[in-house]
Amino acid sequence: MLKKINIKLLTVVATYLVILLHTAAIPFSYFHLAWSVSVMYEALGRIAFPLFLLIAGYVSLNKNESLLSTLKTRVLDLVIPLIAWSIIYIIYNKEVNADTTPVSLLELLSKPAYPHMWFIYTMILLYLVTPLLNTFIQNGSQQRVNYTVTVWFVLASVYVLFDNVKANLLEHKAIPVASNIDMVVYLSGFYIIGGVARRFNINPKVVISGVIFILSTVLTAVMTYSLSISTFAPNEVFLFYSAPTLVVVSLAGFFMLLNAPFQYGKRAIRVVHGLSRLSLGIFFVHMMVLEAVLRLLHMEFESYYSALTIPLIALLCFLVSAAIVWLLRLIPWLRRIT
Repeated sequence: MLKKINIKLLTVVATYLVILLHTAAIPFSYFHLAWSVSVMYEALGRIAFPLFLLIAGYVSLNKNESLLSTLKTRVLDLVIPLIAWSIIYIIYNKEVNADTTPVSLLELLSKPAYPHMWFIYTMILLYLVTPLLNTFIQNGSQQRVNYTVTVWFVLASVYVLFDNVKANLLEHKAIPVASNIDMVVYLSGFYIIGGVARRFNINPKVVISGVIFILSTVLTAVMTYSLSISTFAPNEVFLFYSAPTLVVVSLAGFFMLLNAPFQYGKRAIRVVHGLSRLSLGIFFVHMMVLEAVLRLLHMEFESYYSALTIPLIALLCFLVSAAIVWLLRLIPWLRRIT
C-alpha cells in the first residue's frame, strides 16, 4: 500500500522536475555570475524523464496484457492528447511566438510541435513493445534480465558518452541530435529496470540510496561545470539522459522515494492522488505557463538569488498548470486530453 502511494508521489515529483529543468535551462544556456546554481538545478531536473520511465516500467511491465489491451489503454491515452496538444501548440507558436515556419503534418509524425513533447513520442513507442517486454521480464530468469540491462548500460550509456565526448571534445562538433528511435534505445533501459525492480522485488535501503543520490548529483554538476569552463561554453555532454552518472542519480532517486517510509495522512493521500492524476495535463500545458510567467514577471536568474527563484518559479508554474488542468477536467469532453 505504501509503495502505491510512493509511486504516485514519484509521479508528482517527476512532473515538478520537468518544469524545474525547463526553468533552469534558460540561465544554463549562457555564462553569468550565478551560472553554477543553474548547473545544479539542470543536473537535478535531468532525472525527470528517467523517473517517468522507471515509474511506467514499474507499473506497466508486470501485467498480462494483450497487444489490443495495451493499444487501447496505454497508446491511445497518449496519442489522443498528443494530437490535441500538438494542434494547440502550433496555434500558440504562431499567434504568441509569431513563428512563421510552415507546419508539415508529415513532419509531425517524427518531430514534435513543441520541443518538450519529444518524450511522448518515446513513451508511445515503448508502449508499443510493452507486450514483448512483459513476456521477457515475467518469464526470463534474473540472470538473463541482468545481462540485458548490463548490455543496455554499456551500449546506451557508457558507449554513447564516449561517442559524445569524441564528437564534442575531440572533433569539436555539436552533440548529435538523437532521433525518436534513438531515444527509445537510449532510454529503454530505465523502462525495463522499472519492471525488473518490481518483478524481483529490488529494494535498496533508503539511506544508501539517498547518499548515492546526493553524491551522484553533485558529481554530475561538478563535471558539467568543469567541462563547460574548460570549453568556454555550457556543455551538456554529462547531462545526456542516459549518461552514466545520470543513470545512477535517477535510479538512486527512484529507489529512495519508492521505499521511503513516509507517514501519509488522509489529506496528504488525497493531494498526492489528485496531483498525480493531473500530471499528464501539467506536462503538456506547463511550457505555455512557464513562458507566460517569465514574460509577466520579467524574471532574471543571473544572481545567487536564483538558488531560490528557479525552484519557486518552477513551483508557481506547477501549481498554475495544475489549476488549469483541474479546470479543464471539469469539462467532460476535455478530460481525454488531460
